[in-house]
Amino acid sequence: MAILKLICGILCLGMALAAPSRDFRQVCEREALKLKVNHGCCTFCGYEAVLAGDDFICMPSGVPHFPTDMGLEEDDQEEYCQLVAANHGCSDMCGFKFDLSSGTCRPVADIKSQPSKTSQTTAAPIIGGQGKFRYQYMPELLQPPPGASLVNCHGLVTDSENNIYLTYQNDGKDQNCLIKWKPDGTSPEFVSGQNDALCSGTPHGLKIKEEGGTPYLYHANNNQKLTKTTLDGTIIWQVNGTFGQNTTVYRPTWHAVPPNSNYTYLCDGYGSNNVYGFDIKGNFMHKTWGGRTPAGQKGPDAPHGTFSTNHGCTYDSRIENTIIVSDRANSRFEFFHYDPATIDTFEWYHTVNLQPAMGTGTLPCNIRMYPEQDGRAIVPDLAGPVAVMDNNNEVISVVNVSVLLAAEQHKHPHDAIFLPNGDMVVATWAPGRISYWKLLPSEEEQ
Repeated sequence: MAILKLICGILCLGMALAAPSRDFRQVCEREALKLKVNHGCCTFCGYEAVLAGDDFICMPSGVPHFPTDMGLEEDDQEEYCQLVAANHGCSDMCGFKFDLSSGTCRPVADIKSQPSKTSQTTAAPIIGGQGKFRYQYMPELLQPPPGASLVNCHGLVTDSENNIYLTYQNDGKDQNCLIKWKPDGTSPEFVSGQNDALCSGTPHGLKIKEEGGTPYLYHANNNQKLTKTTLDGTIIWQVNGTFGQNTTVYRPTWHAVPPNSNYTYLCDGYGSNNVYGFDIKGNFMHKTWGGRTPAGQKGPDAPHGTFSTNHGCTYDSRIENTIIVSDRANSRFEFFHYDPATIDTFEWYHTVNLQPAMGTGTLPCNIRMYPEQDGRAIVPDLAGPVAVMDNNNEVISVVNVSVLLAAEQHKHPHDAIFLPNGDMVVATWAPGRISYWKLLPSEEEQ
């Protein structure tokens, strides 16, 4: 049994990454009998239930096969199957999780029942985290405006007035991709300047930067589109398609926008795994770093400066002239020095391995830092939790979002931010959800 589990884990490591897109309940209802016969193993990703002793375990047995009406591209299917692999082959898309006590796939409700959305106002509060950093889910906050279709929720920022912004992928009927809330998570509205030029494709990473006293948003769209806008979504410039870089694959994910420089750094996380240098006017500076981790060397000890899904690029406001790359499938953060005066410098100098604190299946999507909050940082993990880190990048609290909000399908945290009052906001992918978490007083403060 143990040997078969080990084999399954090894075979699962070879699957790649990208981005599924919708609420799959209808598909799961249609596939319910097949899933039951297959003991919860994910048929979409080619897993078959195999009897090992007295238990059934999920073994990869064939090529993934997704129903055509799910509308997933090939690379989207690959990324979802990586998450299934981390779930021991269980179909979390259809509500099955690996139960460590039994060593089998079980419906989430059988492992730990969750309150329904309609009963949350009267049921016990949903609380996650540990120590001084415990958070309560506030279901009435961050409601989307009427007509919003949050297929995938991707990027979050706050402006100088602490308003909250979300960029998301829509369903095609909803023509928007950018929502704004007041600092307390109320009064949702579509920003007025957005249009199809901004919102078509797959809006993904979002960053904010003040230039000459004016704030701008930097958008990275997986469909080979980079855009700079005002806060209302009005386009300042846009770069469509490839821009002269030496690559055959290109699907950008996130910008780093250091405030003390006229240059930006673009992570091509779903494409080449390169980092590209631009100026703030959208000109490619013909500087490229990184590249894909060599085959067979994937993991936290991969060669530094190579990546396996360099998903997020973030300016670290705690450290002088530092950008952190979220090297997602290598389960690590890579730290780089840059020179504010020139685009010529992008040098690795440090790594933080997330596996000891978050487990071998951790997939850190991004990191946001808050010097004014004792240097803490927040890390959304695509595998399900959100981590709070201290100023030394040690994990001090974990909110298991995907477990606590399983009933509402908050499955895969993709971005997360702290608010000035210490509360946090989490955006999830596949399907798109957004949640507000209120920081609770620590036990000694109560």
